[in-house]
Amino acid sequence: MNQIINYVSDFFGIIMRWCYVFVNNYGLSIIVFTIFTKFVLFPISLITQKNSIKMAQMRPKLDALKVKYVDDKDRYADAQLELYKKMQYHPLLDMIPLLIQILIVLGLVGVMYCPLSYILRMQDPDIAMLQKWFEGLGWTLQDNSYQLTMIHEIQNGISGVPENLMGLIEKISDFDMNFIGFNLSEKPQLSLHNKLVLIPVLSGVSAWLMCVVQNKINVLQLYAGKWNKIGMTVFMIAFSTYFAFLVPAGVGVYWIFGNLFAIPSMYLVNIVMPPEKYIDMDYIRILNETAEEKEKIRKKYGRTEKQDYHRFEKTEKRIVFYAEGRGFYKYYQPIIEYLAERSDYKMDYVTSDPEDPILKQEQSAVRAYYIAQDKYLIPLFMKLDCDICLMTMPDLEKYHIKRSKVRSDIEYIYVAHGMGSNALTLRKGALDYYDTVFCVGIDSVREIQQMEALYVTQPKTLVETGYALLDQMIEQYQIENRKENEKKKILIAPSWQPENIIDLCIEQILDKYKNTPYEVIVRPHPQQVRHQMERFVEMQERYAKDDNITIQTDFSSNSTVMDADLLITDWSDISFEYAFTTLKPVLFIDTPMKIMNPEYDKIEQKPINVTLRNVLGKAISVNDIDNILEISTDMLKQKDMYRKQIADAREKHIFNIGKSRILSGKYIMKRLME
Repeated sequence: MNQIINYVSDFFGIIMRWCYVFVNNYGLSIIVFTIFTKFVLFPISLITQKNSIKMAQMRPKLDALKVKYVDDKDRYADAQLELYKKMQYHPLLDMIPLLIQILIVLGLVGVMYCPLSYILRMQDPDIAMLQKWFEGLGWTLQDNSYQLTMIHEIQNGISGVPENLMGLIEKISDFDMNFIGFNLSEKPQLSLHNKLVLIPVLSGVSAWLMCVVQNKINVLQLYAGKWNKIGMTVFMIAFSTYFAFLVPAGVGVYWIFGNLFAIPSMYLVNIVMPPEKYIDMDYIRILNETAEEKEKIRKKYGRTEKQDYHRFEKTEKRIVFYAEGRGFYKYYQPIIEYLAERSDYKMDYVTSDPEDPILKQEQSAVRAYYIAQDKYLIPLFMKLDCDICLMTMPDLEKYHIKRSKVRSDIEYIYVAHGMGSNALTLRKGALDYYDTVFCVGIDSVREIQQMEALYVTQPKTLVETGYALLDQMIEQYQIENRKENEKKKILIAPSWQPENIIDLCIEQILDKYKNTPYEVIVRPHPQQVRHQMERFVEMQERYAKDDNITIQTDFSSNSTVMDADLLITDWSDISFEYAFTTLKPVLFIDTPMKIMNPEYDKIEQKPINVTLRNVLGKAISVNDIDNILEISTDMLKQKDMYRKQIADAREKHIFNIGKSRILSGKYIMKRLME
C-alpha cells in the first residue's frame, strides 16, 4: 500500500511542481491543483451521475420488489441483481469518486510532507546530505515531516552552513510556504493563540456548505430522509474539521477549496445531465413527504408507545389480541364483543397503528396498547405471559415475531383475515407454529390437513368456526336494507402482490370509466398503501378533477364494499367478502396469480381462489381491458343469475353462517376454563 501511495505522490508531485512554477506561490499552487483535479474528475462525475439516475429510476421497481419478497431476502437479492443487470447499474461505481479522492489526499499529503523533493525538485543525494548535516547538529529526523523541520529551521536562520550546502540552503531560504499570513507547512493546533486553527474551522464550514447544496441537488440525496441528511452533514463537518488538525495546513487548504469547488461542479453536472429529465420528481416529492409524515408520527407517539409497553408488562393477562394496523380490528370485533357479553375476562389488545380507533374507545373489557413494529414489539412477544394469544398474522416464529420464551403453554390461535386458500396465499409452513386455527370453511380444513400430512408437521386444532367478519357483514347488510343505487357503483379492490391491478392496468381501467354513469372507487390493499403510500397520494392528485373516481386509502369501514354493485379485483380475498355478503358479482382481472407458496399444488385440494373464480362472476385477461365497460355493464344486467350461483357457493364452502362469533367465543372460554 505504501508503494502505491508513493507512486501517487510522485505523480501529483509533478503536477504540483507545474502549478507552483505557473503561479510562483505555494498557497495558490494548491488552489490551482484543486481546480485541476476537479476538471480531471468531471467526466467521472458525469458517469456517476448517470449511474445515480439509473438508481433513482429503479427506486419504484425496487420498492415493488421489497413488497413482493418482503420475507424472502434471498429471492429479493436475486431479483435486485437481475434488475441491476437489466438497467446496467453498477453498485460500486458511485464509490469511484470517493476512492479517487482518498488517493488524491494521500498522495497530496506525501507531497506536502516532502516539498524539497516534489516542489523544489532537489535530488535525493542533496536531501540526504542536508539530513546528515542536521543529524550531526543533534537533530533527530526520522519521521515523515523531516523535510518540513529542515525548511523551518533554515528559514528561521541557521549558522555554520558548510560551503557545499550553501546553494541548497539559499534555495530553501527563498522557498516561501506562507499564504495570506498562514505557514502552510505547520499543523494547526487547538489554541486561540494559533491562527492556523482557522484552517480546520474553515474546513468544517466548507464541508457544511457542500452538504447543504448536495442535499438539495444530488440525485441520491433526493431520496435520503431528513435525519439521514443531517447525520451525513454532521459527520462531514466533524471529519473535515478533525482531519485538518492531523495534516499540514496546506492539505487543509486543499480540503477547503475542494469542498467549495465541488459546489459549482455539482451544479454543472446537473446542467449537463438534469435529473428531472430522467426521474419522476413527483414520486420523490411524495416519497419524502410520506417519510416526513412517518417521522412525525414516530415523534408524536414515541412516548405513548413506551408507556404502553411498560403498562402491558405490568398487567396480568389472559387473552391477548394483536393487530398490525387499524384495519384488523374488524376480524376480532365479533369475538371480542361475544366474550365481553358472556364472560368477565379482561382482554388486552395490542395494535401497531397509533391511530387505531380502539385506542380511543372506552371498553371496560378491553385494554388497548400501541406498540410499533420496530423497537418494542419483538421483546413484547418474547416475554409474553398470557393463556391465549389471537393473531391474524401468519409466519409466527419464522420472522421477527416469536412464540413466548417465558411461557411454553400459551395457546396461539390463528384468526383468518380472508376466505381464500391458505395453501396458495400464505407462505409454506405459515401456520406451523400455531396451536389452533379458526377455520373459515371446508376448503381450509382440507388444505391444512393435507399440508400437515405432506410435510409431517404437528397437527393443529382445527375449529370449524366459519368467518366472523362475514357474519357481521351479512347482518349489517340485511339490517340496512339497502336500496338500489341510482348511479351504479363499481369498486376496484386489488390484492397485495406484484403485477396486480394497480401495477399493471389501473390507469387503463380508470380511463375507460371516466365520464361514464358509473361511480368508481379504488380501494387498494392496506399493505400496498403502507409500503407505497406515495403512489396513492399521486393517484389521488391525478384523479382529483374526475368527479366519478375516488382513490380510497382508509380501510376502517366496510361500507364501501357493501355499497358497490360490482367488484373488480384480481386475486384478492375481498372477492369472497363482497360476493358472499351482497350476493353480487365480481369481475376478475387475470393478472399473474398471487402465489405465496410455490408448492401449493402438491396437495389434492384445489385453491378456492381458482375453483370459484367463474362462479362468483367472470374472469377476463388484461388484454380485454378495452372491453371492460361493456363487460361490466352486461354483468350488472345478469345480477339475478349471479345471486343464485353465489348463494349456493356460500352454503357449500363456508362453515356456520351467522354463528362464527359464538363458536369462536365458546372455544376460547372453554380453553380458559380448562
